[in-house]
Amino acid sequence: MEKDFHYYLIYSIAKLTQYEDAAVIAYSSQFIDDNNEGQFSIDGQPASFPDKIKSNGGYYYPIMTQSLSPKSLDPYVQKYVYVPFHFLPGDDNVEIKRRKNPLSTTPNSKNAKHLLRAALDTENPYQIGIALHTYADTWSHQNFTGLQEEWNSVYPWYDVFKSMVPNIGHAEAGHMPDVISEEWTDHRFGQKINNRHRALAATAAIYTAMRRRSQQGPKWNDVKKEYKPIIHAAGYDERKERIRDFLTHRGLGSIPKYSKNDWIDQALDKNGGELTMNPEFLNTHWHRFHLAAKSHLAIVLKLIQAL
Repeated sequence: MEKDFHYYLIYSIAKLTQYEDAAVIAYSSQFIDDNNEGQFSIDGQPASFPDKIKSNGGYYYPIMTQSLSPKSLDPYVQKYVYVPFHFLPGDDNVEIKRRKNPLSTTPNSKNAKHLLRAALDTENPYQIGIALHTYADTWSHQNFTGLQEEWNSVYPWYDVFKSMVPNIGHAEAGHMPDVISEEWTDHRFGQKINNRHRALAATAAIYTAMRRRSQQGPKWNDVKKEYKPIIHAAGYDERKERIRDFLTHRGLGSIPKYSKNDWIDQALDKNGGELTMNPEFLNTHWHRFHLAAKSHLAIVLKLIQAL
């Protein structure tokens, strides 16, 4: 999924089901994708995601939740970034070439529902947002794993250019599985995929789960007719506008502006070409997000024995 789902649509659901920290939930949901090596620079120059950040004679160790660089080839990144945050292993009920894969993602799987329930139990908006990102991705990333393996090969061998891409997640399919308005063919199954169908199913499940916990807001069947035009918008920008109009119509105000740099700029400083903690670091959104991401990872590792 893209930001139109992970941020804007998630914000609308959290707001409609009356979660007090809807903005934090939505920001955390989207920040999973933006908390990557591209987030960091020193003196205006790009820098790798830091293994540690200096402070008060010691160090803080952040956790990366996405990778958009050659680091994706590292099995460590695949196991501890892609799998737990984007390609949660599912119900092991899909076959490709007469075999199953326990690490393949399936929509609304037992693991996904457990992860979301655990996050909702904490009442921690950062952890709820993170879990919602992973939960939503079980629809858009279904039938893929976060590892580099033949299971993820979408294109036939004769499509030389596309089949040269490393088979990590949906890399061969490019960005198509994440674009709500996209239709594409998964050649492993010979199926034409309409992402709108998957996105609407994800929206229904997320809305139902959040309303069940909050006991606030209209039932899904009472808002489904309003979310359908949002999902069926022609593209990203139109979808954002429809979400804004929906919130205005419902009297829920405007959507806070999202900038991927806000949280990190509040948490970190640059001293002598080195990243250091801001004096208020422990009270920043960025720090709280990282605490929640580490808790999320711990829950996933307990769920997945095969990893």
